[in-house]
Amino acid sequence: MARGLMVYPMGGTIDGRHGDHVLLAPPFIASENELADIAGRLEEALYSALARSG
Repeated sequence: MARGLMVYPMGGTIDGRHGDHVLLAPPFIASENELADIAGRLEEALYSALARSG
């Protein structure tokens, strides 16, 4: 939420138990620029989280 993005984390992408994924649910009326903004915010959040964990 620090970057203005809310996501829904889930596990079990590969076989129902293993793996992780994040659900993004923009509205169907989102523009290309808005989708790019969402993806950019997610990218920033992931890089920040990975930098803190390693």
